[in-house]
Amino acid sequence: MPILNVTITRAINQDSLALLRAAAPDAEFVCTESADFAKFSAGLLARTDVLYSNGRVPEPQAAPRLRWVQGHWAGVDHVIGAPLFAAGNVLLSTAAGVHAINMAEHALMMMLALAHRMPEFFDMMAKKRWRREAQPYMPMELHDASLGLIGYGAIGREIARMAQALGMRVSALRRSPSAETQDGVGFYPRERLHEMLGQSDFVVVATPLTPDTRHMLDARALAAMKTGAYLVNIGRGAVIDEAALIEALRAGPVAGAALDVFEVEPLPADSALWTMSNLILSPHVSGITPRYEQRVMAIFADNLRRFQDGHPLLNQVDFTRGY
Repeated sequence: MPILNVTITRAINQDSLALLRAAAPDAEFVCTESADFAKFSAGLLARTDVLYSNGRVPEPQAAPRLRWVQGHWAGVDHVIGAPLFAAGNVLLSTAAGVHAINMAEHALMMMLALAHRMPEFFDMMAKKRWRREAQPYMPMELHDASLGLIGYGAIGREIARMAQALGMRVSALRRSPSAETQDGVGFYPRERLHEMLGQSDFVVVATPLTPDTRHMLDARALAAMKTGAYLVNIGRGAVIDEAALIEALRAGPVAGAALDVFEVEPLPADSALWTMSNLILSPHVSGITPRYEQRVMAIFADNLRRFQDGHPLLNQVDFTRGY
């Protein structure tokens, strides 16, 4: 009899399956290509002990044996309130950390693009109008510029490392800083958010969406930003009050922004964000990487070992914190 019945709601390659089988030799693995539980074969969900979810989670009565859900994603705002977790009997873990390199590179690319006036170049190309006068293209050098990070998990730490390599001065918001500085990064508690914003040439949002972070960057916070500063959001759209951001981009103090995430996705066609000249928009793709499966399956394999041994899981969600 298998020790574990593991159901995976996505197709994975043979190398990944071999890695998982090595981590749990006595488990039975079933891979489906859909998270539509109504399409599962008879009894599959009812006998599932561990679910690797690419999207949804089942109702508790449909999966009476389920004890752990490993998410294919890092954010949990779409599932954390599901009835499955209400009784506290089912663990939830995430893919946090798999995006660190590519999302940090995306954030760095956007900071460089905004600082070196890429939107103006795009406009020149669209209009087929050669302009070489200095003022429209005067850059801001990242060297010695200040960066404020909202979110200092794996992604935030990698952004800090890359930014420091370019000579940037880095600060970060942390819920409960245990020290004022670490690895050259200065920390601010939540109640000093406006102070950090006022001192940052660039602000990068890389925090999960929780009740505490929803609209963290509201009209008052955006007004506290340094005049001429740039904002990059690769976290969750609802961390920023989008209407307030539009006003801050039009009237200041925000000079420009790069947004990969939005309050409503897909971004509605009538959103004012589409027509603003000081913006770079991308369709929630900063977390995409050709190495995603390789990295997330390494986490899942490690967690399979931990689960069988009764040890805490990597990236295990704290339901009181919301991530």
